Amino acid sequence: MKELSIFIDESGDFGEYNRISPFYIVTMVFHEQSSHITACLESLEQELSYLGYPQHCLHAGPIVRMEDEFKNEDIVVRRKLLMKIMGFIRKTKIKHKSFFIEKRHIEDITDATGKLSKLIGTWVKNNYDALLSYDTVKIYYKHRARKPLPMKSVVG
Repeated sequence: MKELSIFIDESGDFGEYNRISPFYIVTMVFHEQSSHITACLESLEQELSYLGYPQHCLHAGPIVRMEDEFKNEDIVVRRKLLMKIMGFIRKTKIKHKSFFIEKRHIEDITDATGKLSKLIGTWVKNNYDALLSYDTVKIYYKHRARKPLPMKSVVG
């Protein structure tokens, strides 16, 4: 049985445009379940442990912006962490696709949803046959504390 998992995450907010947060981004990460990534995950976890981050879930944003636990971290360590993430992605057969809108070009959440719907809808249409080749497609979407983009209205 051919199975695809799609993990969806959002970045940004629908607040006023500002140079610190100019975009709203929806990223989809695709993992074909027949492609085993356990060894790569174990290797990544070991490498993160060597850098002082054992059993740690990494997000690139806080590393780049020196936020949270990375606010006092040396640039050399932060670069190594980012390189470990990129290396993991290269070693595995995980693929990803990001859709973004620049907040300066949206009027409100309805406008944002419409623009993202068009971007995602076009991608789905262009990749429809490939998606249909799977017996099962599972979608994982993390709801955030802030009001998330209503994905049901985006993918229809």
